[in-house]
Amino acid sequence: MGLDMYLRGEKFVSKYDHSQQAPEGGSLEVKRPVIDGFEVSEYILDMGYWRKFTPLHKYIVKVFAGDVDDCQPIHLTNLDCNRIAQALRDGGLPDNEDCNGCFFGHPEWWDEDRLNGEEHAKVFDKAAEWVESNSWNTVTYQASW
Repeated sequence: MGLDMYLRGEKFVSKYDHSQQAPEGGSLEVKRPVIDGFEVSEYILDMGYWRKFTPLHKYIVKVFAGDVDDCQPIHLTNLDCNRIAQALRDGGLPDNEDCNGCFFGHPEWWDEDRLNGEEHAKVFDKAAEWVESNSWNTVTYQASW
């Protein structure tokens, strides 16, 4: 058991190709992919995963979830992702003393994760670019323990 942290992208699959016009006007209807006999309306993309990186978790919960930590999905905009990336680069995460929890790991692990802040920040940079690229793309952070 322990803190598992997921960053996921949700990509909507439209029934219409808005880049092509239908002969009668409007957008051209297209077939969605089918899985197990059902149309796919959304893809879930695994964008990032962390294990017991509690300072990052505490930062996201405090800043974007009003300090409510119920393993709820936390929706992030491109600006939110940019802000998280900046906190990872600038040492803006909570201090180790503020990161205690039954399943939340150990300060030595957190220090190692902090040393790799640039790599972690790149995950959020990429997520920010992706969500900005299409208004139907969304990014969600969720943890479990």
